Amino acid sequence: MKTENKSKLLSAVINIVFWGAIWGVFEATVGYALHAVSFGYGWLIWYPAACFFLANVYRKTKSPSAVFLAGLLCASVKMLNLLSPIRIDKVINPAISIVFEALAIGLVIHLTKRFFNGKRNHIAAKTVVVLAMNTFWRLMYILYILLLVPSWMRDISVISNADKFVKFFVVENFATSLILFAAYQYASPILKPVKNAEKKLSSLLTKFSSRKVFAFKSALAVLTLCLYIVFTLALQ
Repeated sequence: MKTENKSKLLSAVINIVFWGAIWGVFEATVGYALHAVSFGYGWLIWYPAACFFLANVYRKTKSPSAVFLAGLLCASVKMLNLLSPIRIDKVINPAISIVFEALAIGLVIHLTKRFFNGKRNHIAAKTVVVLAMNTFWRLMYILYILLLVPSWMRDISVISNADKFVKFFVVENFATSLILFAAYQYASPILKPVKNAEKKLSSLLTKFSSRKVFAFKSALAVLTLCLYIVFTLALQ
């Protein structure tokens, strides 16, 4: 029993590191490209992408806590940008957002399992889940800006004027919630390429011992994390 629990724990750690790092690589590379071309609608991509990666963490671990830990890992690596000559709020605020997104998603998953178990596929339940996740992290972020940042950072934030606040809390919330709801409705075809890739990899690894498979998966997770760190430091 102890061996089985240890195996599950190690598998969860590998998936946390792998999917958290993949999310980070996406943020570092796609984010860098979008900022380079001054794309003003990156918010349509960031949060739905975060949900995709964290959904895979939960799919592989079945643990809301793992979802939060993946976000914490991603945000921790993001903080390495403090080593480069970049304005501090452009590092800390995105990292805080990542933590809040992961916390909100993990908490809503936990509450959904507890209160909507068996009804999670109902349209009403999906609507509540999507809006709750999206609204909760935005509320936490606003409270963070109100209570924990210096005044100069608050003066250029999403609450610096009514237009920015409405855009962040209403417009972006509503638009990304629509995207997430559509993705929730069609989760199976969206995740199918990922699952197919996993099946192909698993079939290739059946030729090897469980110890070698574990070593390979661990190495892949660590390699992905290292790649994330390199991109984070290099593309800023």
